[in-house]
Formats: sequence, C-alpha cells, structure tokens
Amino acid sequence: MILEAEFPEKLAFLFEPHRYKVAYGGRGSSKSWSFARAILLIGKSRTIRVLCAREIQKSIKQSVHSLLADQIQALGLGDDYQVLETEIRGSNGTLIIFSGLATHTVDSIKSVEGVDICWVEEGQTVSKKSWDILIPTIRKSGSEIWVSFNPATKYDNTYQRFVESRPPDCITVKVNYHDNPWFPIELESERLHMQQTDPDSYDNVWEGNVKAVADGAIWASELQLVESGARRTGIPYDPVMPVHTVWDLGVSDSTTIWFYQSVGREIRIIDYYEATGEGLPHYANVLTARGYVYGKHYAPHDIQVRELGSGRSRIETARQLGINFQTVPNIPIEDGIHAVRMLLPRCWFDKLKTERGWECITNYKREFNDKMGEFKPLPKHDWASHASDAFRYLAVSMRDERTTEGRRPATNRSRGSGGWMG
Repeated sequence: MILEAEFPEKLAFLFEPHRYKVAYGGRGSSKSWSFARAILLIGKSRTIRVLCAREIQKSIKQSVHSLLADQIQALGLGDDYQVLETEIRGSNGTLIIFSGLATHTVDSIKSVEGVDICWVEEGQTVSKKSWDILIPTIRKSGSEIWVSFNPATKYDNTYQRFVESRPPDCITVKVNYHDNPWFPIELESERLHMQQTDPDSYDNVWEGNVKAVADGAIWASELQLVESGARRTGIPYDPVMPVHTVWDLGVSDSTTIWFYQSVGREIRIIDYYEATGEGLPHYANVLTARGYVYGKHYAPHDIQVRELGSGRSRIETARQLGINFQTVPNIPIEDGIHAVRMLLPRCWFDKLKTERGWECITNYKREFNDKMGEFKPLPKHDWASHASDAFRYLAVSMRDERTTEGRRPATNRSRGSGGWMG
C-alpha cells in the first residue's frame, strides 16, 4: 500500500538516516506537525519504539499525544494505530511512549534504552542536565534523536548544542512560515499584526531568530543598554589597580567568581571563573594563575557557618589558603536585584573573559507560573543562578562604598584617574 502525505521540502531529511535530526524556527513552520507525520509513517513501515519527550510533562496533556492522535486520523491510519490513554500502539508492534525529562536520573531513564527514535519537542526548554542524561541512554544501534524547537536565547543549551556546536552526523535546519506550503491564512493575519505592532517579538516568534535576553529576564533592559552602549568589549587589565573578587560558593553545585576593578565611576568586569565539585584549594590556585594584584575578596554571609565534619568554617579554611574574605550583608533578594540595576549603568564587561558570566546574568529570570499566566516573584533557581547571585553580592558590597574604593595613591599610577576609554 502506497500512502501519500504532504511534507515541507525542507524537512525531507526526517526520512534519511542520521543520529540527530533538528528543526528549529518560528511559528507556523509545521515542525511539530511534520515530525508527528514522519514518526507515524516510519512506525507503520517497520516496527519501532519511540519516546516523545519534553523537559516538563506533568500530565499526558502536556505531551504530543494529542497531536499524534490527530495526525493518525488525518493520514487515515486508524487501522494501523491504537490510541490509548498514555501511549500509542501500532498493529505491527510499534510503540510510542511519552515522558518528561526533568525528573529523570541516570538510573530512572534506563527503561528507554531500547528506543529507536527519541523526539524531543520544545527543545529550547531542555536543560544541560537533561541532555547529558538522555543522550547516552539512546544507545540502540541506529537510534536517532529528533529535536524540534522555537529558539529562545543563543545561550540556551539546546541552541548551543545543536546549532552553534553541532555533534557528528547532525542535520540542523532552520524552517519558518514561508517554508510551509500549507501556511493557513488565519496565521498570516496574526503574523502581519505582530509585525506591525510588536516588531521586537516578531523577529523571534515568526522569523525564528534568537532573543537578546530570555523571557522574564530580571535585568533585561539594563543589560541591553550595556550592549547598545558598546560597554561589552575588550577591557584591559590595569596592573596598577587592585582586582577585587566576588564569589558564590557552591558545595555540590557551581562556585562562581567575578573579577573586577573599580576606577572612578567605572566598574570594569575583567574576568569570570566557574567550576563544580572543586574545593577551596582549587580556587586559590585559580587566583594565583590569573596573576592579578588582588584587593578585596567578597563572599556571602554563610561562609562563616562551621561545617559539622571539620568544625571549621570555610572562611577560616580560605584564610589558611591566603584568601581573606569579607562577607556581604544578608539582605532580601529583591534588594540585591535592585542594587544590580543601580550598578549596571557603571559597568563594563570584557566580552571574551566574561562570556560565561554574561550568559548567566542574561538568563537570570523569574519562573513562569503556568496556572496564573504570570511570572513568579522570586528568580528561578537553575544554572544561571550562581553567577547571578555572585553579581548581586558584587552590587551589594559596593552599594555603600565610595566609588574610589581600592585606588592607590595617584603618585603610584602610570596615568591619571580618568576612564580608560577617555
């Protein structure tokens, strides 16, 4: 039996053998529709096991279950597939199952080792942790990972992983509304309306281009001003001036360090470092390797808490390593966020050395409440939090200090106290 089905030409690669098949772009491109059709047609032609996954799936309603069910009817495959409440079964033994990724561990996801095709929908929301757990698990000979998504920011792990730095045997295609021969007239009216009334959103929603900052980003407007003001560029280290550091110390998660120099009204963010699973001796070596002349080192107030095992606090351990921390006052998070807003107009960032830190503060955002349809008051705790927390400590530590703090006498300087761009 020959079955005819419509497909955008750009997505024909879905029927070719590749380890990774990725389609990203804007609204109305038929990505999800085409992925569903391709899976159903392949599953009819041979027996396969398919995992349809997304980062968060609290119920089957949040999956592509209904999309697949609709396409079964549209393609006239009602005799070939049985749509059950939580899975879809083919008459030839094909099985389609559904799962969220965020709650899985390496052990809990082992049940999907026999998967032939893993389709990850809304890939822009999938975390690095989820990818690191999932990918090695899809290990069956000839198995494939399909990814469809509308890009958010260029810093999202999925965009970095499959667009910026593609793995071997990966086909990545950008597909938009104009690539869809069956683009409906109803959506065309919506597209034109957004193009006229909200051009900033239009570029992301319809053209599939990345956003400058994430939705709900806490310092969105301030960081955009840094970019537009060309204050994210190459920043020279001034060896005459001390370098101050601000830390967020993790235990089982990331430790982050910002390096900055204070010159007049300018706060020059010259460097950034981040690592996970390392002790304080490692970070002491990092400071030494940088070769900077250091001034003050700041850390959150809880560095003074004594550990039960050793009976010593981390501030004492650091002191033995030659790092004399000053603690940052423990103030409400919103006060720290406001302090950053006040500080950012004075900040310059070294574009190369602070790239990872910039990525984090750009993606520091409030979590979205799906039920209420609004952002929650407090920031979301994720991979971007640690660098952002450290940046809050930087702002708080400077809030009440004089802007000339850390200067050496003018007689020791190689030039005047004006800005480095002046």
